[in-house]
Amino acid sequence: MYYSCRIRLSTNPRSFTDGISQRCERRLRFPVFPLAALSLLVGCGSEPVVAPTSFTNYNAKEGTFACEYPESWEAKGGGKRGPVWASFSSGPALIHIRASSAGSLMSDAMGGRSADAGAPAPQYAPVHKVHVDGIKMAEEQFNSYTELPGSPTVIECELGPARLSEFTAATTFGSAVHGYRATIIGHDKGVNVLCTCPESDWLALKPAFDHTLATLERGTPQ
Repeated sequence: MYYSCRIRLSTNPRSFTDGISQRCERRLRFPVFPLAALSLLVGCGSEPVVAPTSFTNYNAKEGTFACEYPESWEAKGGGKRGPVWASFSSGPALIHIRASSAGSLMSDAMGGRSADAGAPAPQYAPVHKVHVDGIKMAEEQFNSYTELPGSPTVIECELGPARLSEFTAATTFGSAVHGYRATIIGHDKGVNVLCTCPESDWLALKPAFDHTLATLERGTPQ
């Protein structure tokens, strides 16, 4: 069963790994954030993160995406000819966004954004298939990766068709992790978003993660 929900707008951690496998049929896999880097971030926090109350704007230099992130968090970003990425972090809490051609090409092979709009049911949309395909890589990258019942959900995003999964996992050190894994098909790139924090901080940080996801949109080229 698939559910729909509306989220109202109210470090370079080595990025995601490109899972592009080129064979005769040129199969593409959407990138997922590596567990090793996540372990270093989530496993090192000693105090709960303070819930953000204000947000500020971030715009990728190429205009690939823009969003609002917690104002007090550290922001980093990069990429030009290759994947474009941005990370926002505070202690063990992390929001990581990565845009590359992989997800977009895979979506195009299944009919592109128009096929998303015309899909007879959410599970038949290209973005849904790209997102579900990412589960395999997530399970390889995370210890005890488990998506919660009801995932994936359809979320409204100005950047493009999107899917969201809530999950729990563990770091290599055994610390409990709670997070979101989102897939968005932008205008010319597939966008992968990972929001993670210690399990004990989830309820405090979930609204901030929701806010950043809800404000993702096409940026302004600089």
